[in-house]
Amino acid sequence: MTASFTLDRFEVFALSRAVDGGPKSSLAPMPTRNGLLLKVTSREGVSGWGEAWCNYPPRGNVSKLLLLQDVVLPTMLGRRVDRWDALRPELEQEFARMMIHTGEYGPFTHCIAALDMAAADIAARMQNQSLGELLSSERAPARTVRVYCSTPDVERLETLIPEFEAAGHDCFKLKVGFDSERDFRVIDRFRASAAATTSLCMDANQNWNVEQASEFLQRLETQAVEFVEEPISADATAREWQAVAQATSVPLAAGENITSDARFRQHIDDRSLAVVQPDVAKWGGVSGARDVGAHALAQGSRCCLHYMGTALGMAASLHCLAAMGGDGRVELDANPNPLRTALGELDLTVNEGCLNVPTGKGIGFEPDPRSLADFSVAQCDIH
Repeated sequence: MTASFTLDRFEVFALSRAVDGGPKSSLAPMPTRNGLLLKVTSREGVSGWGEAWCNYPPRGNVSKLLLLQDVVLPTMLGRRVDRWDALRPELEQEFARMMIHTGEYGPFTHCIAALDMAAADIAARMQNQSLGELLSSERAPARTVRVYCSTPDVERLETLIPEFEAAGHDCFKLKVGFDSERDFRVIDRFRASAAATTSLCMDANQNWNVEQASEFLQRLETQAVEFVEEPISADATAREWQAVAQATSVPLAAGENITSDARFRQHIDDRSLAVVQPDVAKWGGVSGARDVGAHALAQGSRCCLHYMGTALGMAASLHCLAAMGGDGRVELDANPNPLRTALGELDLTVNEGCLNVPTGKGIGFEPDPRSLADFSVAQCDIH
């Protein structure tokens, strides 16, 4: 029986830290690592944590903090939550007109994802469960999940790939979508540096049209590739996605920029995506990822969770995949990010391509108060 609770206090923390060697893609470089964390405390005295996506622009975390402070959270004080996983769809419906009016679909869905995650954390704690146990109704969640090492610096592949392999990684994702000849040179350098058993994924960050994507993917068919992520725009028509999927045998992936359960289901059902990649901090929170993953696995597709944020969302992502089962992977950023490695205690030791799922109740991770204060650039407290 799901425990009910009443929302009583909201604390929001915008986090930021400049780094050398942030991720680089065809979209933009990320010299600043950002985070936006939400702590929700119930009237029953139980607290839960959530995270909203805010990798870009550089101060997007502060703008979303203000959106929460000024618009979203004041409407939620004293709200009774009878089912934690009903909160997200209720909020999506309540704020639908405001999203249309402002054109800020992304910021609203990111904030709602954080609320969903925090509500799940509270519910799991109240029921003396881990988040994975809360999300998995039919099976015990896995204790370890597979990961892929995301976006290593392509200028240093010859040294980085062996180092990451020695640290336990067996799958990597490279950024492509620049110049095709440059991309294939990078792939060749990766192959020369990696062990024969090491897997390869790629991410084009929506930078090709249907013709360009089809041409690149057809050239790629001689190589073993787990998936190519976002070869075309995430909001391209179903017909365009199907055209690319039918032009190649290379598995296509997308999900971080898909913003509804209906669109995920369409991609799964029409086989335009072999791999779906929900992000627990972007759209849907942990409830959305759970539902998308369940439908994907039921239809014979894979679910690999997209993620590139703080340790909190990383821990939640591990629980989600552990609850789903299947042969998916969670994205593990290869680049410096103290918000992932120095925000609190999270075991990021990779063993044979896997990470341990956090133990304890709820998400199994809470930010260290001193680290939270050190990384914070803005915060608010609503009660």
